[in-house]
Amino acid sequence: MPTPATLALASKTQRLASMKRRATGLLVLMAALLLWMIWLRSLYPHWGWLGYIEAFAEAALVGGLADWFAVTALFRQPLNLPIPHTAIIPKNKHRIADSLGEFIEAHFLSTERIMAKVSEFNPAARLAQWLQQSEHAAASAEQLANLLHYILQSLTEPAMQARLRELLHHQLGKLDLLPPTTEILRYIRQSGTHQQLVDAVLAHLDEQLNHPTTQQRLQNHLAHLIATELDYLKWLSLDEAGGRYLARKLVHAAAREVQAMRDAPQHPLRQHVDQTLAELIEQLRTDTELQARLRAAQQRLLADPTLLATLDQIWLRVVAWLAEGLNTPDSLLRQKLAAGLTHLAQRLAQDASLSDWLNRHARVAAGQLVKRYRRQIGVFIAEQLKAWDDEVMVERLEVNVGVDLQFVRLNGTLVGGLIGLALYGLHQLLANA
Repeated sequence: MPTPATLALASKTQRLASMKRRATGLLVLMAALLLWMIWLRSLYPHWGWLGYIEAFAEAALVGGLADWFAVTALFRQPLNLPIPHTAIIPKNKHRIADSLGEFIEAHFLSTERIMAKVSEFNPAARLAQWLQQSEHAAASAEQLANLLHYILQSLTEPAMQARLRELLHHQLGKLDLLPPTTEILRYIRQSGTHQQLVDAVLAHLDEQLNHPTTQQRLQNHLAHLIATELDYLKWLSLDEAGGRYLARKLVHAAAREVQAMRDAPQHPLRQHVDQTLAELIEQLRTDTELQARLRAAQQRLLADPTLLATLDQIWLRVVAWLAEGLNTPDSLLRQKLAAGLTHLAQRLAQDASLSDWLNRHARVAAGQLVKRYRRQIGVFIAEQLKAWDDEVMVERLEVNVGVDLQFVRLNGTLVGGLIGLALYGLHQLLANA
């Protein structure tokens, strides 16, 4: 099936051929008229008015031939004769390509002009209007999902995966974990989060120590240990009874102590945990030996093949999960993308500050892109024109501008005839004066 570009080219070619036939037909008509007038004047020399028609036809023929030569000389050599200064475009293709690239670069790729056009376009309003229609939001979400799916698939290729692993390993190796670790621990201590951890541990211990099954298990274990240590009581048959008694007391004492620690914010154990954390923070900040050991441990961990293999597996699983969601038409991930785009459209329509922000950044980004790549675009256009075959270049230019040039031929024929008629009339007027 022909593409729109092919159909447009065929239409332009057909129109050009039609205009060429008209211009050539008019030229042939003027030549026939001139010959007819010459023949009539030889038969009827007293018919003076024939001279005016002859002058018109002669001048029209000369003007038409001159314009035919000029138009043809732009693209090729007239009648394939090696006449100087013909086939101007093919012979000067490189110079024309450079000039055209510089012209587009200077006059069409102006930073100010592009930024003004972006402002006039108002990207935020157009994007909001487009995405507010559900079918457009769904289609955009589908395109975005396809793009993300393609990117994810590219990242799983062995070469890219190796490069990402190398980059991650290099960045992790350069990462100094001590300052952020120190700041995190300082924040934990200042916010009292460590005491919340102590509360959670004590709550779990309290629950376990007050659970009958746990109490019985602990008492049995402690009774056995005590009876073993106090083996001399077995002579009095008090080893087992004494062990159970002491074990029960120890378990109950431990439960009471845990409850006391939960109820007392200033309990010595809590203060000890707080002091230990403060000392650790200070050591991380000042103890160079500890810092060196931690950095060495970081490097050993990064050099462990098991860690890299684990990271690879995690990465592949995440990518596979995302890819599956992006590739499934009715997946939750695609629904979230469509909902997010619809929400963005509503925000852009209602929030003037957000629209202004988007328009401003789009304008600045377009200006910077044009400023950065203006020269490359001009060079690219010139290189593309230079790479064209001479015949292809002539064909494409002639198809696009040839119709207007055929009008030049038509006008040259008619205007030449009128000028010839005027000059002949002036000559006759002076001769009879």
